Amino acid sequence: MSGREVTNTINGMRTANHVFVKWWRKENDFLDFDLLDRFMINRDTGEEIGGVELLTMDDMWNEVKRIGGKRVNLVHDAKGDSIEWTHRVKDTVRTDHCAYTPPALLAIYDVETDGNPVGM
Repeated sequence: MSGREVTNTINGMRTANHVFVKWWRKENDFLDFDLLDRFMINRDTGEEIGGVELLTMDDMWNEVKRIGGKRVNLVHDAKGDSIEWTHRVKDTVRTDHCAYTPPALLAIYDVETDGNPVGM
């Protein structure tokens, strides 16, 4: 699909709950996740894309949980939802508490996959 076809496809599928896009090249040698709005802004109309799948917050959380396992937990409390994330930073293991937001989910996913979700 060309960038223009991808845009038309997404516009036809998109609902208010879709926040993320999973996309891949037609050669199936590259897979990535992005914030849907950012993806739409950065599309080159001539770029060839193999396909797209739209994801909700729950869909992306399930993907982060699949990759992060016990290192990521969704916490519900009086302040709202947050993510408790235990990860390695250099030679130290630390636990961060992040807001349960699309950018935070994507950032955790990118760190957990080392920016390369293929084969994960």
